[in-house]
Amino acid sequence: MSDITSMARVIAVGPDLIEIEVTSTDEYEQLEDKLEIGSYLKVSDENGSSVVALVQSFRIRDIVANEQGTEITTPKFILSTQPVGRLENGKFRRGGKQITIPPKRVEIATSDLLREIYDTTPEAKKFSFGHLVQDPNVAVSLDGDKFFGKHIGVVGSTGSGKSSTVAAILQEGVKASNGTSKPGALNNSHVIIFDLHGEYSAAFPDATVIGVDDIKLPYWLMNSEELEEMFIESNEQNSHNQVSQFRRAVIENKERHNSGSTGKISYDSPVYFSLAETVNYLTHLNSEVVSKLPDENLPKFANGDLVHNRADHYFEPVKGFVEQSQSKTDKASSGPFNGEFNRFLMRLEGRRGDKRLDFLLNPMKTDDTPYQTEDLPDLLRQFMGYGSPNSNVTIIDLSGIPFEVLSVVVSLITRLIFTFNFHFKKYRTRGEAELPYLLVYEEAHNYIPQSEGAKYGSVKRAIERIAKEGRKYGISLMIVSQRPSEISETVFSQCNNFVAMRLTNPADQRYVKRLLPDSLSAITDSLPSLERQEAIVIGDSIVVPSLIKVTDIKDLPDSHDIDFHTEWKKEWLDVGMKEIVETWQG
Repeated sequence: MSDITSMARVIAVGPDLIEIEVTSTDEYEQLEDKLEIGSYLKVSDENGSSVVALVQSFRIRDIVANEQGTEITTPKFILSTQPVGRLENGKFRRGGKQITIPPKRVEIATSDLLREIYDTTPEAKKFSFGHLVQDPNVAVSLDGDKFFGKHIGVVGSTGSGKSSTVAAILQEGVKASNGTSKPGALNNSHVIIFDLHGEYSAAFPDATVIGVDDIKLPYWLMNSEELEEMFIESNEQNSHNQVSQFRRAVIENKERHNSGSTGKISYDSPVYFSLAETVNYLTHLNSEVVSKLPDENLPKFANGDLVHNRADHYFEPVKGFVEQSQSKTDKASSGPFNGEFNRFLMRLEGRRGDKRLDFLLNPMKTDDTPYQTEDLPDLLRQFMGYGSPNSNVTIIDLSGIPFEVLSVVVSLITRLIFTFNFHFKKYRTRGEAELPYLLVYEEAHNYIPQSEGAKYGSVKRAIERIAKEGRKYGISLMIVSQRPSEISETVFSQCNNFVAMRLTNPADQRYVKRLLPDSLSAITDSLPSLERQEAIVIGDSIVVPSLIKVTDIKDLPDSHDIDFHTEWKKEWLDVGMKEIVETWQG
């Protein structure tokens, strides 16, 4: 500890501010440990109480004169510091009582004291992914349970090292421990990464990677919101009719194909229904003609058959109806939805004919048969880490997913994991092992935006529900974004831990400062000037808000920027256009 009491005196004490005057710059210059913005000081009183304070700023004293009025040629300067915690019996505690006025002793915190501060985390819970910027010898330890068990926000502009920081955090989090039953056995960590740009597979060589060619998400897994977002335009004049009849057709078709089910089947039940048969049903409704002859007043097919129950006929291949007529002998008029669904049916058929959406609308098992209700456990295993083989990390590669269904895919997987863990908690016996999942949303502003809109309605509600309720069921979020101001505030406001890297956009800087749970301007004001892989870590999991340098890792995400000028200086590159186009065209 560097005692600077002889040259420094406390001149002001407040709840959030301690001002210290350095009276001898000559003496200060002889110190081996120099102060800088972000350095820590220990301020003590005569009763032995000590406060740890963070240097926020300094200024030259306005009046350079002694008490007799004689001009002083050597300037003095004043440090503005912010208390961050107290020392009790050698242990650091956040917040707490203030020191007795006036304090008597001022010391520069040494590496040993800083290590003591971060060593307050219990050994079994310690988790670290970096060291202090101002002292590389001090590893910053967090409480792993409080970090992963409470939602995390990771923000930073392009080029700040955000992706490698996420990888460093996750690699350390899932690292094999000594608690596994046998060497090489997997631990119980479960991480699912929604990878928008396909960059994280390089960082996790043992992960299960599921891309558009591998993933199977049958449409019948969707709930009402996802189905309607997929197929119905909410701004169309007759959208309410589309919703009501599509809902009826889906429910009745689910009952048709799951007659042996013991539970009550609803619109949201994850059981099989035939989309083709549902389209048949709506096509019949769209061309329906009702006979107005005495004792009939029912839809009537061209062959003379009356339709007493639509569900008995309309799921079958499309048949024609009798002609509309005002004649007494064959009087017939259009049904209530005749001509209502022309655009709706065109949209349905367009979606079904889009081969890019086969993973949703026409996924097949290895025997070329469609997935049925009884296949739900296998469908869940693929992205929950229980495939063949099992895996701690599952990467959902979204780079090949058509953007128009991206939000539906993220919503569907998110909701299925939440629902599974909801029922898992009810199924398990209290005291048995838990099943904790961390869901990582890379570039989250692309599918949980601040703005309202039907296009993002289902995914926002799915993720917002986990943000508010997920921890009760063992699900935590990591929200990663370069534009935090564009993300749903409902989600970000539930984050208890933040890893904030360099942010250059003023709107994003203001937004993040407003969200951060600790108002430490000495740290947060450095957001626009942080170096690559430097991060401000604030939240419940860390004993004191800290500016850290993230640990270098061997397996990096494939997210490096192209060095334009360097590449331009190289010889001309011959590109195989034909091969690339063939890959493009599939």
